[in-house]
Amino acid sequence: MRLTALLLLTAAVLASPAAASDLYLKYKLYAVGLPIGSGVLSVDVGQEAYSIKGDGRTAAFGRLISDGKGTVQVSGGVGNGSPAPERYDFKMTSEDENGTISMEMKAGKVGKVAVNPPQNRMKERIKVTTEHKKGVLDPLTAALIPAPKGLVPEICNRTLKLFDGKERYNVHLTYKSRRKAKTSDGRFKGDVLVCGARYEPVSGHRPRRKSIQELASNTSLEVWLAPVGNRPYLFPLRASMKAPFGSLVIQAEKYKLSN
Repeated sequence: MRLTALLLLTAAVLASPAAASDLYLKYKLYAVGLPIGSGVLSVDVGQEAYSIKGDGRTAAFGRLISDGKGTVQVSGGVGNGSPAPERYDFKMTSEDENGTISMEMKAGKVGKVAVNPPQNRMKERIKVTTEHKKGVLDPLTAALIPAPKGLVPEICNRTLKLFDGKERYNVHLTYKSRRKAKTSDGRFKGDVLVCGARYEPVSGHRPRRKSIQELASNTSLEVWLAPVGNRPYLFPLRASMKAPFGSLVIQAEKYKLSN
C-alpha cells in the first residue's frame, strides 16, 4: 500500500489538466519496463499565487502494487519567488485502502489536518510533534522548485522538508549531472538537471516496517528536473528507483507550455 501511495504522489506524477494551465504534463509509470500507470499534471504559477492539480492511476503488479487511482491538488501564494502552500487535498482509492487527506498551511506551518480514515497502530508510530509541522512543504508543492539562476548544480543540493498529512519526512537531493532529454511528443527538448534523492523518515511512520527501512536505505532514487518555460522554476520530467522486483520509472511523455 505504501508503494502504491508513493507512486500516486511522489514527483507529482498525478494531476489533472486545466485548459489555461501554464504547464501540462502527461506521465507514464513503468515497472521493469512494463506500463502500469499513468497520470496528467497541470501547473499554474504567477507572481502572487500558484496551483497544481493532479489525477492518475496505477494498475495491479503482482502483490506489490494494487489497482488504484488518486487525485491531488494544492494552492497557495508566492513570496520572494517561492511557492507557499495554503490548501492541500489528496484522495486515493485502491483495492486495499480508500482515504482522504485535507491540510491547511500558512507560512510553512501546518494548521488544520483532516485524515479519513484515521491512522491505525499509533503506538507503533513515531509521534509527529508541533515542531515537525513547522518549516515544511506538502509533497506536491515541493516538486515546483524555485530556480532563479536556471539549471545550476546547487539547485539539486538541498533538503526538502515534507509533511503529507500523516508523515513527516525529508528528501535529500544531491547533484549528479546535467544532460539532454526530450519527451516522446517532442515538445520538450533540452537540458535537465539529474539529482540523486534519498528518503529520510522523521515521524508519523512505523520504524520497524520493512517498506520504510527499504526506502530509507535505497540509494538509487533519481529525479530529472526540467525548466518550466522561461519561468524561474524547475519541475520533475522523470523519476526512477530500483525496487526489490526491478526498476520503477515515471516518465513525462507529453509536455505542453501555454506561453
